[in-house]
Amino acid sequence: MALRTMITLNTQNDVVGATSSTQIDWHIQSYLLLIGRKVLTSTWFRNFIDEIEPLNTKIETILRYEIGLSQALISKGMRVVTLFQPSRHQLADARRLWKKYLAGKPDLAVPVRLNLRSHMRNMREMNPAHFLAEPIARELGYVKMEVLRDNQFGVNVDFVSQLASGVELEDINNLVARARQHYTTGGDNITTLSIGRSFLPYARTAQWGVPHSPGVELAVVLHLYYSDLLEDICKLLINIIKPFDLFITTPFEGDVTRIFNRCSLLAQSVSVSISENRGRDIGPFVRLYRSGILDGYRAVLKIHTKKSKYSDSGDAWRDALYRGVVGDSLTVQRILRLLASGDIGIVGPHSYYLTNENFWGANRENMRRLLTAMVLIDQDEEPELGFFAGSMFWFAPEALRPLQTIPESELNFEPEAGLQDGTLAHALERLFCPIARKTGYHTTSVILQGGEIHEAHTLGNNVPVLSRQ
Repeated sequence: MALRTMITLNTQNDVVGATSSTQIDWHIQSYLLLIGRKVLTSTWFRNFIDEIEPLNTKIETILRYEIGLSQALISKGMRVVTLFQPSRHQLADARRLWKKYLAGKPDLAVPVRLNLRSHMRNMREMNPAHFLAEPIARELGYVKMEVLRDNQFGVNVDFVSQLASGVELEDINNLVARARQHYTTGGDNITTLSIGRSFLPYARTAQWGVPHSPGVELAVVLHLYYSDLLEDICKLLINIIKPFDLFITTPFEGDVTRIFNRCSLLAQSVSVSISENRGRDIGPFVRLYRSGILDGYRAVLKIHTKKSKYSDSGDAWRDALYRGVVGDSLTVQRILRLLASGDIGIVGPHSYYLTNENFWGANRENMRRLLTAMVLIDQDEEPELGFFAGSMFWFAPEALRPLQTIPESELNFEPEAGLQDGTLAHALERLFCPIARKTGYHTTSVILQGGEIHEAHTLGNNVPVLSRQ
């Protein structure tokens, strides 16, 4: 019946929506729209659709595309109408429920007599699909799933059992129960898809090209947190004159289109993993390595968009790290020759290999636990300290094979909280070189030309942003 009415209304209007909302700004709610020929055939609408791209958050999507479409329709003079038109009585009931909700939220509730403007703004933030759920269900024959699944506003949903038959009600309850496993509501009352919490950061991957094509022996793993550095990284990767596959991890889905547009000109294939923001560059790298996708490459570069914002020297250090691993084609060629020998497991920037005991930080016990889990040391054995600070280096995938044997429960990466030491990521940063040596490989630098760096004089090495107090 609702669809038939919408079709009838469409003869006199350009767009018919089921409901509208004043939440944030007036807009037709996008879950049910009937768009007429005048809009569908217009150039501006085709351009609007063509410009749709992934965004990082649901609120960005709502602002740009749901509210943005309504604003575009109005600006183009389109005739827009909504199917459900609440009565004054229904609106009054909805506002009473909304005020009751606000009363339980001291940070939102504002007394009318003290601040009428703020009160009215709060009134406009009411989502009618929630607070008018019953009259919408009775008139249009459906109820918004979010109302039944989360009901964060405490709306009375007894009407569902009155409107649905026994079998229908059972189906609805089963559907709601399944949906609750996959969605979560944040403090902003916006519901988003929830990925079940796992030990390793979860990821979704999109690909351009096919990795491991014949003749491609090199790979680059780039963690792109600061997307403004993408162009700098691409200019560096040009120094790898042999074909390579590029694997990029990032927590920001909104950057995917730009990444493909830029990097597809650079690499044989580009795989972008939208990764949960846990473990900084280390967590997504460990997940990627443990997947086995890097197996079979002769050499892999691990690099990331490092910004040590707690130090004025952060940018200079990052640039020095870049120069040490991919600063020019000669440096890259020398590193690749070292790894081609079969004896070298890791090659990193010589000046930033740290062995001074003061660089343990709060990581010794985590390292011991992980090395024990990989059966590389006994439980009472002391781990050795020796790592490339900044965790940018080239490596042979076979040299880190024990990383794939750690029980996943030992890799419980903490939520990002800006900590400078003591996290699982900090411990793993210190583990790569010891793992390679325990596996029978050497760790070295271009300066040493294959000599074991752990036997070199590196106690005086330091980095600008780390303290040895």
